Amino acid sequence: MRALLIVTTAALALGVLAGCGDTATQPAAQESTQTTQPTKPAPEPPSDVADPTRPTPGGKPQNPSGGEPPVTIGPDGPVVPAGVTEVPANQVDSSALPNYFEYGAKVWTFDDGFALQLFAAASSGCSDAEATVVDQSADSVKILVRPMDGPQGGQPDDGACTAVMTPRPVTVTLDTPLRDRKIYLSAGR
Repeated sequence: MRALLIVTTAALALGVLAGCGDTATQPAAQESTQTTQPTKPAPEPPSDVADPTRPTPGGKPQNPSGGEPPVTIGPDGPVVPAGVTEVPANQVDSSALPNYFEYGAKVWTFDDGFALQLFAAASSGCSDAEATVVDQSADSVKILVRPMDGPQGGQPDDGACTAVMTPRPVTVTLDTPLRDRKIYLSAGR
């Protein structure tokens, strides 16, 4: 039975290899009659295709705050790219956040005011944090920030995890642009 399996496999392999070398044995006359068409460049995408992360005229972006958070932390503090605006400090109430939220009172807005970013405190160097809009009204936005649970010691391939509160960028999406609404930040578990 084993010999039959080996012979069958060898026959199949020879058949495949014989088919691969077939083009080298074609007559020269047949090769000269083949013509090639010049390749046409791929058509350019229409310029009127909407960017799904940009707002439609007068409306909410289809996927606001999608992708990486725009503000990062550099050696000298937050690095804010063009198109992102820090919300004035008097418009942010972070009094309900613990004092270990290093950048707790700083909030940035982007995507025409539909998206907000802030830095929440993760419970270790290997865990993450999240933010959730819990209430929106005509005059305020309430956001709950909290660390996300991670396995003690981190993932198996992560190496050692620091047991310090670590700032993590989080974003939330609003139903309407922020404008002059007050932001209330609170921490949860």
